[in-house]
Amino acid sequence: MTTPPDADDVQDTPEEPSAAAAWTPPGTGTAAPPSPEHAAAFAPPAPGPAPAPRRTNRFAIVALLSGIFGLVVFAIGFAIAAFVQAGRRGEKGKGLAAGGLAASAAWITAAVLVLATGVLESGIGDAPQSKGGKPRVTALLAGDCFTDLQDDRTSVYVTKTPCTRPHEGEIGAVVTLADAPYPGDATLLTEATKECRDKAGFLLKSRYSGHLELHIDRPRRAAWVKGHHDVICVLRYTGSEKLTSTLASALQGNLQWTTQLRPGDCIKKWSAADKQPLVECTEPHEYELFAVFTLQGNEYPGEKAIERKADEGCATRAKRLWHGKPPSSADPAFWGPTRDGWESQGSRLVYCMVTGRGGPLKKSVVPH
Repeated sequence: MTTPPDADDVQDTPEEPSAAAAWTPPGTGTAAPPSPEHAAAFAPPAPGPAPAPRRTNRFAIVALLSGIFGLVVFAIGFAIAAFVQAGRRGEKGKGLAAGGLAASAAWITAAVLVLATGVLESGIGDAPQSKGGKPRVTALLAGDCFTDLQDDRTSVYVTKTPCTRPHEGEIGAVVTLADAPYPGDATLLTEATKECRDKAGFLLKSRYSGHLELHIDRPRRAAWVKGHHDVICVLRYTGSEKLTSTLASALQGNLQWTTQLRPGDCIKKWSAADKQPLVECTEPHEYELFAVFTLQGNEYPGEKAIERKADEGCATRAKRLWHGKPPSSADPAFWGPTRDGWESQGSRLVYCMVTGRGGPLKKSVVPH
């Protein structure tokens, strides 16, 4: 058996570290200091002079200020120059140039909004005075006849034609509305419709009245604020044949707009066409009107609510008129606004009437 050599006789070879050195964890144990050559090799470099700070591009500063103060063209030009120059020179300021562009964009957006608001408020400008070679009816006079009507919502265009030649209608009236702030197209249409029916109502007595259609040319906001307050009442005949004479030359009968009815009027037969045939109350008639009143509110309340309010309003007025003793030969009746009339024409009137019990009335039963 071989006796192991003494520890003093064991020598570590240069290529193999000792066991203790090989198993020493990092950061523990004792390590020999590096040689001077190695220490020099791993020493940090000596500090040099500090780099000079980057300058801010002057065009970027000017671009930002120009954008803030609304000088949009200058701001955009200076911003482009700043981007190019700062990138080439390694200068700061691209953020400032971007800020100038953002401020310019804000000014442009504000200008567009102001312009758009102005256009909308002006009613999308004033209507053209001709369309498709046809003049607007503002160039015509009451009594002028026409063909080829074109209704462009607020404006009406026609071809003027002598009334002795075949035509499809005529200008019923020209009405100037009161000077006031622009009320909006819906209110303006309601007022214009009332005025046209008052001024051109006599033409309803024409034998063509059952086929007359009312069109209204009215100013838009832009024209209204300039002082143009005229509305043109245009009556178009929708019968199967063309007209060959004026409406006034064919007057007959005694028709009346529903809105112009008055208490005491006797109506031969109620018409849903908004024009009522009046007769002398000594002649047989279906209804006699005894009161008219106006419902309040903006929104259409519904058919049931209309009926309830009309019934209550007419009953109150009948009691006051006949002192609680209505005629035994008549029954109460009323007519109220429809949804279409309420919303498109501004109709709010209720007509309180009596109708014959068991047959037509043959005399007036309404106290005068």
